Amino acid sequence: MTIFFPLIYLFAGWLLGKTAWDCKTAASWILTRIAIPIVIIFNISTRFHSMSTIIIATAICMMVLLLAGRYVFADPIKNLCFSYLNIGWLGLPVASVLFGNDAATIIIAAYVGSSIVGNSLGAGMLSGESFNPITLMRTPPVIALMIGAALIPLSDSVAIHFDSLYQIAKFMMSFLGMAVLGIWLSKTTISMRDFRLELRPFITRSIVFAVLVSLLLLIANQFNAPLITQNPATLYLLCLLPPAANIIVLETHYLGTGNSARAISCGTCISIVAIALYSGAVLGGRAMGIWG
Repeated sequence: MTIFFPLIYLFAGWLLGKTAWDCKTAASWILTRIAIPIVIIFNISTRFHSMSTIIIATAICMMVLLLAGRYVFADPIKNLCFSYLNIGWLGLPVASVLFGNDAATIIIAAYVGSSIVGNSLGAGMLSGESFNPITLMRTPPVIALMIGAALIPLSDSVAIHFDSLYQIAKFMMSFLGMAVLGIWLSKTTISMRDFRLELRPFITRSIVFAVLVSLLLLIANQFNAPLITQNPATLYLLCLLPPAANIIVLETHYLGTGNSARAISCGTCISIVAIALYSGAVLGGRAMGIWG
């Protein structure tokens, strides 16, 4: 049932978009300024030692893709849609159900790394500001990273006293993020042509991320990182994820537009089909003893 929660949140946003109550700007502000920073602070301060390798690897890969994408995509929205994946809001519930606790740890770590880079560089790209390190240091995810790092010595206290706040923020992140996408989707007309146009970027993105995941597995095998080497199926799941729903949140917050809604929505539908096929292959592989 957990797999369907993101779709339920998306549908709730779609229904809300059909009403006269326009709350997408307020929801985007809560996400970018409160919910996402809380999730980053909690995870960095309490789990950084077990998650650091994946956080750093994800952040580096995404930074390279975004910076290289500036020379491929004239539109920063298209660049973000190619490089920034829906790891937390869609990948986490799916991976948790399929692969268990280790998968959840990997996905959360990948989400933290991608969220820091996606929100900081994405904010710079959409605001039209140059890639100034000082400017990036002032963005909410980078500030959250610094606060989380400062709280690492107090990790036990943070885990005990702020777990409830973290659970609320994590729910808000998933619910409000998919709801904002649903609101924009209710105002966007999508045709079969849009699905065909998004299929090629999905295939290209999947191939690029499959190569990156394979390189990560090779490197992890050399440096004895069991959390990575023992969970290849979880890592390859990342290759099938759609553009991050948070892109529409960033676009709403910084530009006041929703042009990415069509690409994100079509990509999410294509991804759901691909993930369903992948899940069937994984379950079949387990039955045959291929996957652990």
